[in-house]
Amino acid sequence: MPLVVKPHSPWRFRVFIVLAATIIFLAGWILFEYGRFSSGFDSLEAYKERGELLGVQRQLERQVEELREQKAVLERAAQIEKKAYAELDVNLKILQAEVLELKEELAFYRGIVSPDNASTGLRLQRFKIESTGQPRSYRSKVVLTQVLKNQRLARGYVKLSMEGLLNGQLMTLSLKDLTEKQIKEIRYQFKYFQNLEEDLVLPEGFKPLRAMIQVVPTNGTDQNTIEKTIELEKLGDKT
Repeated sequence: MPLVVKPHSPWRFRVFIVLAATIIFLAGWILFEYGRFSSGFDSLEAYKERGELLGVQRQLERQVEELREQKAVLERAAQIEKKAYAELDVNLKILQAEVLELKEELAFYRGIVSPDNASTGLRLQRFKIESTGQPRSYRSKVVLTQVLKNQRLARGYVKLSMEGLLNGQLMTLSLKDLTEKQIKEIRYQFKYFQNLEEDLVLPEGFKPLRAMIQVVPTNGTDQNTIEKTIELEKLGDKT
């Protein structure tokens, strides 16, 4: 059999394949766009709408950022205003406490200078028991007075006791039981008034119910012993 030699050009085949693929791709894209156009879809209009939507999105993002900034400013202003109101409330309470204290002092000195009963000699002007803020720690405050026209020295002693519950049992503690130095009584000597204070420490588990005081004169006058009882349901209240 005779040998036949044919020329071989592989690049022509490759070019043909590329052209064929390109033609098929273009034809498919044209058909796709034609189908979208036939169904009412316009590429240019779609791009235009997309641009408009992007513009709206950017505008909304700016508005959101502005609103966030406004919110931060308002929150800060609210915090400042709240702090200012809190400070005003504290200052108001301090002023009210000062006014109350001044009124008490005014009533106190008024009772010395011009008491309701001018013939009264020794008087128990104030008796209260307050918490010191420490567990089981309290302070008794006693103020004794006598009218200015009385030139005698008032002398005597004060006895203090406290009634309460310990392990469910009712018991009475004397001043000796309530003070670290175990004093039995508080001595007084004054011409116009005297403030007597004493630190008290309650036994562990003791629940105070009431406190009793006795003011006993010892200067030979006909002044009787003064006695008073205060309830301790709410320690620190004025009595």
